[in-house]
Amino acid sequence: MEKFPTPKLILSRCIEHDHCRYDGSVIGSPFVKQLEDYVEFETVCPEMEIGLGVPRKPIRIIEKNKKLHLIQPASGKDVTEDMKEFAENFLTPLADFDGFILKNRSPSCGMNNIKIYPEVEGRPRTDGQGFFGGAVLNKFPELAIEDEGRLRNLKLREDFLIKLYTLSRFRQIKKNRRFSDLIDFQSQNKFLLMAYNQELVRKMGRMIGEKNDKGSEDLYLEYEKMLYHALNNPIEAPSNINVLLHALGHFSKQLNTEEKAFFLDALEKYRQGVMPLLVCLNLLKSWIIRFEDDYLRHQTFFEPYPVDLIPVTTVYR
Repeated sequence: MEKFPTPKLILSRCIEHDHCRYDGSVIGSPFVKQLEDYVEFETVCPEMEIGLGVPRKPIRIIEKNKKLHLIQPASGKDVTEDMKEFAENFLTPLADFDGFILKNRSPSCGMNNIKIYPEVEGRPRTDGQGFFGGAVLNKFPELAIEDEGRLRNLKLREDFLIKLYTLSRFRQIKKNRRFSDLIDFQSQNKFLLMAYNQELVRKMGRMIGEKNDKGSEDLYLEYEKMLYHALNNPIEAPSNINVLLHALGHFSKQLNTEEKAFFLDALEKYRQGVMPLLVCLNLLKSWIIRFEDDYLRHQTFFEPYPVDLIPVTTVYR
């Protein structure tokens, strides 16, 4: 496996970095703490950036005349336009990065299920987005974006890491836009992209093979759109099984009947959700080493991100 790239992430500053929450606290996240050795963070606290100090009275989203406002109830201060202006000014020039980790349940950074209060007394609904978090999702829907609460779930964490490192690999080769780099990227990520979307990965391969008169700039732009589309939905178990069976075909003549049966039994247990994917992957990796299959050895599907970032591979990947 090639050396892993260093992803670049925008992070809510209150997560493991600064005592900048409304009450002066910092949010602990063992996963974010662990990531510090593997990624490059740029931190941001939208509430401090618009002049709200620490400590500060909480802000909340309030619906007035069918429009959403960001209000500090204790002072009556409306910071809606300040937050919108900051989000626009901060996000517009951003480039050369791969994703976000945002504070969950925050009226500024939250991605979903944020409380929206009625103007008069009453129970809030919980279908909102934070003003900054919503702007992030609207401006960068193709990137790896999660909140620190959801990343406690191993399946969501693994989905996030696979997408993050795939995007980071592509960002690195996109800098020089060499045709040879794109061929290598497609080749090394073929099995991983097959797990995302088999039909689309075939189209991506054909586009590279039929380069025709496209310059590298146009080719990369078209490929990038397809890549974003392919990564749009996380990998599910049935797609993984198809890829694993495809990889097994590489060893159909070298393995004996008992070895094949053992692998297929492990695959069935993975399909049933009683055995982790890691077992099937490690069986195949042992055969890759044993039979010196260089093509499979370089497939990111078998190690899409540094394995130390998740203690146990989730069953359902």
